Parts: sequence; C-alpha cells; structure tokens
Amino acid sequence: MGFDAQSAMDVPRRQLRISAGIPARAWAPGRTLRGCLHTARRARPTLLAVLFVLLGALTRPAGAQVSASGQSWSRRLAESHYQRALELERRGDIAQALREYSETIAIDSTLGAAYLHLGALRERMGDTREAELIYSEAIRLGDARARALVQRSHLHRAAGQSERAIADLEAAVELEPEREALAELAQHYVEAHAWAAALSTFRRLASSAQASGDSSAEASARLEVRALRVLAAETDPSTAPVKRHDWVGRALARIARR
Repeated sequence: MGFDAQSAMDVPRRQLRISAGIPARAWAPGRTLRGCLHTARRARPTLLAVLFVLLGALTRPAGAQVSASGQSWSRRLAESHYQRALELERRGDIAQALREYSETIAIDSTLGAAYLHLGALRERMGDTREAELIYSEAIRLGDARARALVQRSHLHRAAGQSERAIADLEAAVELEPEREALAELAQHYVEAHAWAAALSTFRRLASSAQASGDSSAEASARLEVRALRVLAAETDPSTAPVKRHDWVGRALARIARR
C-alpha cells in the first residue's frame, strides 16, 4: 500500500511544512537531509520572486489590469453585455434588453451609450421619471453629455417645461452644434417669440449646412433668417442703420450676419 491519506496524517506537522518549501528534486534518492536543505535554500530566492509576482497580480486594482488593446477587462465585459442588449432590443425583447443595459452600467458606469439606450427604453415604456434620472446620470459623462441633454430636453418639452427644454438644448449645442439640435432650439425660440435668439440660431444652421454642402438645408435656413430679420429689427444689430464711420457698429453687423 502506497503513501495514502492515513500515512499523510502520520507525518509530523513541522516536517510537512519543511517539505512543502523544498523542490521535489531536492529529495532525490541518496541525498542527505543537509544536502536537501542546502538545495532548498538556493531555490528560496526564486520561490520568493514568484510569490511577489503572484501577489502583485492579485493586489493590482481592476482598473490597472489593461489588455494589449488598451481596454480594461471590466470595459470589455461591459461591452459584451452592451452588444447583447443591442441585439435583444433589435429582436424586441425589451425586458431582457433592460436587464443587459443595467448590467452593463453596473459593470462599467462610464459607458455613456448604455445610459442613452436604457433611458430611451424607459421613455418608450412610459416611465419618464426614470428616463429623466438616467439621462441626468449620462450628462456627467463626456461621450454622452450632449446627446443626453437633447434627449432630456424632449422630456421637458413633453411635460410643458419649455424653459428647461431650452436650457438643455442650449447646453447641448454649445458642446456639439449638431444641426438637428440647432433646429429644435430655433423652433423653441420661435415659439417663445425670442426673435433675436431664433435669428442667431438659424444663422448657425445656415452656416452648418453650407459647410456640409447641403444646399437645400442652407436655402431653407436663409429663408428663415430673412423672415426673422424683420421680426428682430429692433434688437438685431445687423438690421439697424450703421453710420459710415461707425466701425464698432459695422463689426457688430458683420458678426450678426454670420
């Protein structure tokens, strides 16, 4: 009968501790105990180095464990949940998609796109209060801030809170002057009879359309500008009479026409 559990129990505890720290090759046949201990002492630095490496890997913060692609393991895991949530949403499995988006955020609270999709789903389900809270959380994230402001403005508009909707849109277009958001903001200004602000926003729309080569959108924005210049004549410096040598007035008029 070989070395079984019973014989292991018969080995003194001190001897077990010693043998655990000595490499197997140290116990070759014919070696004395002194020779075995000498081999173990020489191997000790190597064992200690291995232990330090293992301890370093175990104690390293999760955020510091970055792959060769530059992403942490937590971000990769969150991305996998996010992609699954997108697929579930496309299939119409809203309950599972909500769960996966929530799981994504629980793993990595900096993934802005997950907040935007989760908020949009909550909005579709009629839970506008929860959607607003989610968008408000997304606003603290740089990659989702502008879009979250726009989507939250829609909730404010639907609730009849025009001032809050305008404030969100103004902040959004300062971050990212997208044409869709600019058009929404201009419409808000027109409804509020804020002619000068509407005029300025339509001018920005015209410039954006011109820069992108969208002649149709540019023509439409220019038409709005001509109409608003009449309404904003008292407050718009570009429509006020400017004296020949009034360089400040001319500069203001030139800026206002942009």
